[in-house]
Amino acid sequence: MTVIILAAAGYAGESALVAGAPAAGITVARRSLDAADLLAAAVTDPNMPIVLNGHVPRISPDIVVRLLAGKRTVIGLSSDETESHLLRVLGVNRIVQIQSAAELTMRAVAAEILHGAAGVWDTGNWQHAVLDSGRGVSPPLGNTVAVWGPAGAPGRTSIAIALADEFSREGSRTCLVDADTYAPAICFNLGIIDDSNGIVVACRNADNGTLNIRSLQLSASVLRGKLQVLGGIPRTERWPDLRHSALTSVWEIARSTFDKTVIDVGPCIEDEGGVVQHGGGSLLSSRRNAAAITGLTAADVVVAVTRDDPLAISRLISQLPTVTQIGVNASVVVALIRSRDRRSGSSALAALQDVGHNLPVVTIPFDAGGYRKAMAQGALLAEVAPRSPAIKGVKVLSKALAMAMAGR
Repeated sequence: MTVIILAAAGYAGESALVAGAPAAGITVARRSLDAADLLAAAVTDPNMPIVLNGHVPRISPDIVVRLLAGKRTVIGLSSDETESHLLRVLGVNRIVQIQSAAELTMRAVAAEILHGAAGVWDTGNWQHAVLDSGRGVSPPLGNTVAVWGPAGAPGRTSIAIALADEFSREGSRTCLVDADTYAPAICFNLGIIDDSNGIVVACRNADNGTLNIRSLQLSASVLRGKLQVLGGIPRTERWPDLRHSALTSVWEIARSTFDKTVIDVGPCIEDEGGVVQHGGGSLLSSRRNAAAITGLTAADVVVAVTRDDPLAISRLISQLPTVTQIGVNASVVVALIRSRDRRSGSSALAALQDVGHNLPVVTIPFDAGGYRKAMAQGALLAEVAPRSPAIKGVKVLSKALAMAMAGR
């Protein structure tokens, strides 16, 4: 007998499925009423197949990703194209059509579990899927730049804002995203009060299957011209609203929506491995660093920001291996916030080379007065100090990033 977990909340024939399961060689070990109950049941056996419909209360793509972890089989039950579409939005690709008799439905489920034949709904008939994801798919239209730096407030947000502004002034449709789950500050710096939690709205739309180019544009605030801002979480305790699968969808849609997407991520990029909140296994876990990790792995190029003092550079050197460990394949360009000592740039480059990091380094002068004036007015640095030496450094950085992206 095949033992399964059944979650078919709202389906009138759920009891009939349980009754007809033994005749199909299936034992229903647990009947789950909602997503929380389903997660709790899944923790008991990481390999037990799950059969569900798309109407399980509080089910989301993020929860389905957790259920699919490892070798678990997750099968969806659908009676029409609308329900099968809902299941695919949730991330369930193995779907079984509900038959006229419950026993026949469960026999189809048993066959799917045993043979693993993935199907798609096509003009009312189930056919095997053609596994050619590249056919008919348009290439990404835009580029993604992640701005990161180790702890110590090296100037990540200031560089991200100035860089996004520079991209927009160059003529690119640009979206600046605050994905810092520890100290979100972009909206504060720019004086944005309304619609300051755009990334939360975008992630919610991703969970609901309504995220598209139009909804992402509506989630972002227009700052000026071709520059839009997707604000961060309104309070740091709201970080669980930014789930891994939803963030991945946001970055993918952003590529199709904007020419350039600049993601300001937090300093912590360690893969927490699932911080358990309610007891149990990793199924019941959330990751605060998901925003930073997904932003970095989605990037075409990473800007690593640091200051020119020895402590900041040593922190950067110690954290750079972690960037590779989490699966980042993008080029890395170092943005060095320079003090008055013009020799600091060569010193930082030498320090990086000494430990085997042959990375391009762009020095950006620190304009304390210009930044203070911009923050006081809730404006961009280029608006209040167009001749700032920091602006010239950002222009050089923009060119370096263009070369790095062209080389991919």
